[in-house]
Amino acid sequence: MGVPAGPRIENPQTEFTAARNHWHPSRWAHFAWGLCSNLNTQIQILHTFSKPPFPGLLRNDPALPFRFLNRNYLARHLTVAQRAHALLHHYKRIHASLPSQTLRQILAHGLTVYESRRDASIFRVTLGLSGIIYWEGELSLHLEVNGVEVCILSFSIVPASVAGDLANEVLLVARLQSAKGCESQIRLATKSMLEVAPPALLVAALQGVAAALGIHAMAGTCATIQSSYLLEHSSVFQEAYDDFFVTLGATRNSAGFFCSPLPLEEKPLLLIARGHKIRVRKKREFKRQVADSVAQSLLKIG
Repeated sequence: MGVPAGPRIENPQTEFTAARNHWHPSRWAHFAWGLCSNLNTQIQILHTFSKPPFPGLLRNDPALPFRFLNRNYLARHLTVAQRAHALLHHYKRIHASLPSQTLRQILAHGLTVYESRRDASIFRVTLGLSGIIYWEGELSLHLEVNGVEVCILSFSIVPASVAGDLANEVLLVARLQSAKGCESQIRLATKSMLEVAPPALLVAALQGVAAALGIHAMAGTCATIQSSYLLEHSSVFQEAYDDFFVTLGATRNSAGFFCSPLPLEEKPLLLIARGHKIRVRKKREFKRQVADSVAQSLLKIG
């Protein structure tokens, strides 16, 4: 499942940086309006980033508190106010909920939250910052096979209102992408992980994040509002996002997000065809083990 990579804005950093470096009246008007109309939220964002360990992030990316001014931040159709509240909520939440040392490791170099050695291969899931492609989610779960990254799931913790959901907050999945040229590693991972494909494995890991943080809902962007959506690749995006979220049992809402409670609801075993129940049980137990490993890694102190 390969989705064309890369942002659809001019600069690989931020629109804020692009506008700063390439002055244009309309751009400055957009940024000025965004700041002025969300001044109170901006003040709260700056206050949040003044708390350790966030100042270290600002030294590397001074524009971080203004990311919400990127029109493509998290999804194409969000208002400036929604994007600002999403950025604020995410960083306030991880600061309040994660042990200090765990948070520092995630922000600095990434944290290994699951590792398995099978058939002389090492499979590892890490959680870390999304880096320059921040607009598709502030944090990313990476699946590595023998040190090679083969799949990524990026998300942010946002108020449910941003995704049109009724829960208090949701894990908003804005990127789900397999690496090009890694077909052999993807096949190896799927075979070794009881036929659980990499995207499904990372969703299991995401449920571990949700368990650790006490979050009970997920929302995924539909293809057409995904930040990097291209019409010429519409079928690829449709398969990677819409079709995949449907297989998870998620339902698309009027805001264009596929929403589902967490943990994901499972089909009753009574409805599973005879001859498949043992395999289904094993796959479900494996996913629970992954989720448990992630949750324990995030809550571990010291």
